[in-house]
Amino acid sequence: MSQSITRTYELTYLLSGSLTDNEVAQVKVEIENMLKKSNAKILKSEEWGRKQLAYVIKHDGKKNTDAMYIHIQFEAPADQAQAIDRAVNLSNKIMRHLVVVVDERALAAAANAPVETKEE
Repeated sequence: MSQSITRTYELTYLLSGSLTDNEVAQVKVEIENMLKKSNAKILKSEEWGRKQLAYVIKHDGKKNTDAMYIHIQFEAPADQAQAIDRAVNLSNKIMRHLVVVVDERALAAAANAPVETKEE
């Protein structure tokens, strides 16, 4: 049995701004459960909040002018990446999404970078 390569990925997805907080939480749990079923390990999950869209997105018969942005960083076997992307794409609650591979060198550099502080 061969070992699969594990990579770090980032998933950012947009939900309709008309969803309630409970509906957003429900979709978030569904996505996280789907990731776990794909043998992914969630490293970080953030809600970036509701934001105005640069252009109208038609989704589910409605014109959306704002969206809830959610960002997840996770580790998963490389052979599962395409299946994860497809599963997110098939969710009828998600307006848009993007899955990218995180550059490990950039991650290491960010971890070693000095933290910027604001001076008053």
